[in-house]
Amino acid sequence: MLTTVLAAVLLASLFACTVLAPGAAWAQGGAAPDARRPADVAQVLFGIISYVRWPVARPEVRVCMVGTPHHGAAIVDTPASSAGQRLRVKIQPASGAINECDVVYMGSLPDSERELLLAQVIGKPILSVSEPGTACSVGTMFCLRLVEAQIGFDVNLDAIARSGLRVHPNALQIARRKGPQP
Repeated sequence: MLTTVLAAVLLASLFACTVLAPGAAWAQGGAAPDARRPADVAQVLFGIISYVRWPVARPEVRVCMVGTPHHGAAIVDTPASSAGQRLRVKIQPASGAINECDVVYMGSLPDSERELLLAQVIGKPILSVSEPGTACSVGTMFCLRLVEAQIGFDVNLDAIARSGLRVHPNALQIARRKGPQP
C-alpha cells in the first residue's frame, strides 16, 4: 500500500513538473520560466530516476554529467531526489569511466563524442538522459525536451529494453502525453 501511495505521489510530482510547473511560475508572478528551467529540468530528471529500477539495488545512484550541460546547475546542487534516493553527482569527460555511472546525463557534445559515449552505455544498466536542446540520438533512453514553457521527455523503448533497467509504466505514460512539438 505504501508503494502505491509513493508511486501516486511521484507520478503527480513528475506530471506537475512536466505540465503544470512552468505555468505556475508566471501565475505566481515569480521569475520567468527560463530562470526556473534548471530546477525544473532537475526535478524531471530526478522523477525519471525514481521510476527506474536497476538489476541490482543501488544504495546511492551515481549520476555522471557529461558534455556541456545548459541546465545542470540544479542537478549538481541537489543531494537527493524527490523519492528520497541518495544521489552522487559528478561531472566527467565523455571519455571517462562510464561503468562507474548509474545515470549518464548528456549535455552538448560533438556527435563523435556522443556516439563513443553511447557505444559504452548501450546494453548496460546505465540510464541515459539527453538534456533539452541537445541532439537526441538513437541510443539515448530519455530525451528531455522544451516546448515553449513546458518540459517533457521522449522515451526510446528499444534502448531501455536492451539495458536491463526496469522503468515503471507510469513514466512511460507521461511521455505519451506530448504537448505541441517544436
